[in-house]
Amino acid sequence: MYHVELRQFPHNMCKFNLSERELFDTIVGGWAQGQWIEMGERKWSPHQAKLKVLEGPHLPLEELAMGRGWRNAQNQSEDVTERVLAQAGQSTQTPVVPRAAPTGAPVEQLQPLLGSDPAALLQAWRLSAERRPELAPSEALALAEATLRSLDAEER
Repeated sequence: MYHVELRQFPHNMCKFNLSERELFDTIVGGWAQGQWIEMGERKWSPHQAKLKVLEGPHLPLEELAMGRGWRNAQNQSEDVTERVLAQAGQSTQTPVVPRAAPTGAPVEQLQPLLGSDPAALLQAWRLSAERRPELAPSEALALAEATLRSLDAEER
């Protein structure tokens, strides 16, 4: 199990008993890419907040009660922050290229949908998502496409 603490003065947020998948999908994957993440009632920036990840046993509810959770997690767990961030960073360095569309279409049929420069689209999409974290992924993609179209138009 993983236990996470996010800290940005004066705010502090802890989350306990996360699976590895939950940890990477909801926190560490975006954090390693420099993206804002949402946890609790706040959005947290990796450029401003501090993240600590502990790996240890499942903590029952009675060990989390009355504000004792993080102290109990620290006493029973190992700090693995650097390791999981490095692991998440390695997985984000290799771009994900689909082997086939859900309908079974080969990747060659998808290539025209990505435009003439798929790497530029991916980079623009990431920047859009980072700068406008309130947008849904599809909205950030649409913004990235519009930005690239306007840049192409300026070059002509």
